[in-house]
Amino acid sequence: MSKVLVVGAGALGQVFGSWLAEGGAEVSFLVRQGREGWAEDGVELFRLRKGRPAVGRRLVPHQVISRPPREAWDMVWLCVDSPALRGDWTRELRAAAGAATVVTIGQDPHDLDTLAGVWPRESIVQVTPTLLAYQAPLAGEVPGQGVAYWVPPGSAMGVAGARAPQVIDALRRGGARVRRVRKAGSGEVTAARLVPYIAAIESAGWSLRAVRRRLGGAAAASREAVAVTAAQHGGRPPLSVPAWAVGLALRALPLLTPFDLPRYLQAHFTKVGAQTRLMLDGWIAEGAARALPVTHLVALRDSLPEGAPA
Repeated sequence: MSKVLVVGAGALGQVFGSWLAEGGAEVSFLVRQGREGWAEDGVELFRLRKGRPAVGRRLVPHQVISRPPREAWDMVWLCVDSPALRGDWTRELRAAAGAATVVTIGQDPHDLDTLAGVWPRESIVQVTPTLLAYQAPLAGEVPGQGVAYWVPPGSAMGVAGARAPQVIDALRRGGARVRRVRKAGSGEVTAARLVPYIAAIESAGWSLRAVRRRLGGAAAASREAVAVTAAQHGGRPPLSVPAWAVGLALRALPLLTPFDLPRYLQAHFTKVGAQTRLMLDGWIAEGAARALPVTHLVALRDSLPEGAPA
């Protein structure tokens, strides 16, 4: 039985922990001091399905701790946002985790370099989540409190890194759909495509209707972010998604998701607002250093509400 330590007990951490436990791993959680009593009796997770009842699953962690014990962990999952990865706590975790495979779900362009300053690069695996997860209920869509999550039909999470097969096997055993990604920077490019649109939705007060009137600027910012990210990895920018296609998607998605999409976006991305700003600032700085256009990224960054997380 493999031993897994999940850092962070947010919605995504719980979903990944559930998949890993379902696949036979012994899953422990590392949480902030004072939260050791979390999940004493287990926690409920609900997989949402459009037009059908949610499927419940109970996660009972092996242990919940606030200090990483020196054990022979097989995997350490860093289910925290990108700003948190910059903390000094990662070095203490590195000393305790030994030769464990380190899995990160963050997609900031500098996450990999940040973690490589603590762990050997060959031990780091990047997972690009395709699911949406949140603390439920938002509006009574599940029968009780817990974590709800939705996996878009046909989607598969990308897994990249030298030790990707270990992570892929563990997730597939638990029922997750995953695929190996060999092209460097694929996850970062995906984030560069999407995050500027998320920032534009926030700027529009989390209104999908209002943001459809601003898609031209958001699409231009997305192209700039993708170009910067591609340059960082020594490649050409992939084809961009036209604004009209994004507009159609914004009309269709609320009809496809089995929950209130605008409320989810506001709840989740307000919580990780510091990460959104960190990513925008990173693309702007990197683009300026490479003499690449960042005009629309700057305008988008300046449009975000004052007093939001920084």
